[in-house]
Amino acid sequence: MPKRTIPISRLKVGMYLSGLDRSWFRTPFLRHSFLIKEEKEIETLRKCGVATVIIDTDLGKDVENEPSPLKNVPHPPSVQATYTTAADDHPAQAPREPEPSPARPSPLQLAAHFSEARQQRERWLAQAKTLFEKTRAADIIEAHDAQTIVDDVLKTVLERQAACLAVLGLGHLDANLHEHGLTVCTLALTLGKFINFSDDRLHLLGLGALLHDIGLTKLPRHMIKRPKAMTPAQQTLYQTHTEEGRRILQKSGLTAPDLLAMISYHHQFEKPAEPTAGSASDTAPLKVISVIDQYDELLSGQTGLPPMSSSQALSHLYQCSQTHAEWRDLVSSLIRVVGIYPLYSVVSLTSGEVGIVAALTPGKAHLPYLYLCRDKFQRPCIPPTPLDLTQEPEGGRLVKELLDPRRCGVNIEQVLEQAAA
Repeated sequence: MPKRTIPISRLKVGMYLSGLDRSWFRTPFLRHSFLIKEEKEIETLRKCGVATVIIDTDLGKDVENEPSPLKNVPHPPSVQATYTTAADDHPAQAPREPEPSPARPSPLQLAAHFSEARQQRERWLAQAKTLFEKTRAADIIEAHDAQTIVDDVLKTVLERQAACLAVLGLGHLDANLHEHGLTVCTLALTLGKFINFSDDRLHLLGLGALLHDIGLTKLPRHMIKRPKAMTPAQQTLYQTHTEEGRRILQKSGLTAPDLLAMISYHHQFEKPAEPTAGSASDTAPLKVISVIDQYDELLSGQTGLPPMSSSQALSHLYQCSQTHAEWRDLVSSLIRVVGIYPLYSVVSLTSGEVGIVAALTPGKAHLPYLYLCRDKFQRPCIPPTPLDLTQEPEGGRLVKELLDPRRCGVNIEQVLEQAAA
């Protein structure tokens, strides 16, 4: 296919994007091969720092007044910019070379990152449990302790996002209050980073996410996990937790209006875009928490529906968000953050085999690189068998669905260590 490397300034609607000079996870697009249909897509690429792109002139428009490149000329899949700004219309031409295989992290490296993230989360859970129990006893939040947890989570999310998100799936199926708070905090910070929140905004978001249900510490313990069928009296009592949370924050000296709004109005998913949040000036963090809180409750079955898988919960949220563009955009961003088949996820194949996603394929999110840990008869594969789904013949094996490692009994860390042995 004829392809051409051009600066972002020459990218136009109607061109077919075939590659970028940035890794896929540093852009808001799930794939790097698609037809440019709107100017805002080009603007999004610019904001992500993209300097050069590769276009496929067989599938879309070519650069005006220039002939298509010869079909037998090889092209680089990812061009490193050799100039200083994206506005330069005449960059130095990058050398053309055959497309290399995408770099894959070693199983040993994957196992180490996963182990570090798991151990870190265990420490956070212990700290969060202490924080919530102190609040229950003293009716006041140790603000410094809460901020320390948020700072550590944010640092780890920035350094080890894939592993950090993967260990969330190892939590208890019937999560307690502090675990729910920590999960919402981790996911909210990941989503906030993805949609380019500033550092100050991220820290405020993390604190609000961690403490969004702190008012539940003042309810009887049997009410915390929201009984499937509540009497009117129980429903009224449960609804007081947002105002209880607001009161505790104010008593603790945490009086920022935007923070108080996150505590008071986080149960507003699908409601009008602008909540009655008093003097809150920034409702974006509140909306992020609303989406993430709903997502985690769908996973755990706290909404009254049966517990859902990640893909089921995301699909449900997406359908519910169609009535308002802002909610839809946030849910779409969450889908990109969580991914179709994210790194470390456990998947079943159409063949009946089970594997762990060990690398993502740029532009082909549905065809990851796997380590098969169970064969089609569900017998363990020791050592795990590598499988590159991009090399499967037409009609060959494909990913069927995501599996919950807790329910199917797959030890992700152990499988990766076996693959590294």
